[in-house]
Amino acid sequence: MLQGGEKHETTGHSFSAENNYESAVGLDSTRVVSCNTTSILRTLTTLKRADLLNYARGTLLRRATDPWESHLGGIMNTMVPEKEIPSHQGPDAQSVDPDLGVITSAVKVPQTLSHMHYWNVKLKKNASKEEVLAALKTSTRIKLIHYDQGLVSNNTIKEMYLDMGRPWGDMYEVALWEDMLKVVGDELFYAYVVDNQAIVIPETIDAIRALTGIENDGQKSIVKTNKSLGIN
Repeated sequence: MLQGGEKHETTGHSFSAENNYESAVGLDSTRVVSCNTTSILRTLTTLKRADLLNYARGTLLRRATDPWESHLGGIMNTMVPEKEIPSHQGPDAQSVDPDLGVITSAVKVPQTLSHMHYWNVKLKKNASKEEVLAALKTSTRIKLIHYDQGLVSNNTIKEMYLDMGRPWGDMYEVALWEDMLKVVGDELFYAYVVDNQAIVIPETIDAIRALTGIENDGQKSIVKTNKSLGIN
């Protein structure tokens, strides 16, 4: 099993538990996609399952370096856009779901805690905020948070997870602002935060179950993994 930094072609299969668990059962190898790609698949797939998703355009604010290496390098007092559009995360999500209509762009920013995404989604129809939230809630690995409860930044979200007793403040879920989310006719706007280390931990556990054949049912594996990690 390989991580998201590797190319899809290395294994010929890229994994995201809520998308294609069953297709990994019994394979010799798979690639658990990156933190950002995992978040894209989790969120957009909920909209696709609800038959709401037409296409999506996302901008990623990427952390500059890992915290334990920030004394060695990284950027300061600048922001560095990725030269290519789409950035690699959109095509990477399509390695799991080729029919996903997604284009991404990315900017490296001078901080180390996490990544932040802003999304503009074209829906298939005019929808209500309640319809969109109902779709997002079908994923057990999306946590709806509230700006007006003091969760106004990635550091305050990290503190919340530390207060929850998570080891190292690990955030296995996509932390998506419910009260920031806005629907205007057939357009949807939302933002969320991604923990680049922790979000792929549950995916990795599920991938091991699939490859080894310990559990053939993806939903059952997700339930087991969530319970073991304290994902409610």
